[in-house]
Amino acid sequence: MQLVKDFLDEGIVLYWVEDSRQVSPFLHTMVDAEEWWKKYQFAQYEGKERRRTIYDRRSNLEMRKHFELNGRYIPPRPNGRRSTDQPVFIALDLFEDKMKGFYAAHN
Repeated sequence: MQLVKDFLDEGIVLYWVEDSRQVSPFLHTMVDAEEWWKKYQFAQYEGKERRRTIYDRRSNLEMRKHFELNGRYIPPRPNGRRSTDQPVFIALDLFEDKMKGFYAAHN
């Protein structure tokens, strides 16, 4: 699954594609894109190590402090081993290509 940044009539949008088809609605922030992706992945996975929540305590600074103050173990890795623990990134930037084409046509 890849995150795409594009420029449409709606403005700058982000959306997820899988096998060349759009699987998410148009999203307007990276936070929205990450949350949609985590919920999607969470809904797809039914294995025995499924989390109870989509949120990882390592990504929440306040929760991390709470665990440390109460003597609970937090793994030293800033990101976990699950794919949803990794930060999301834009894999395909169509916006940049469209802007370059726009400026080239108007100069």
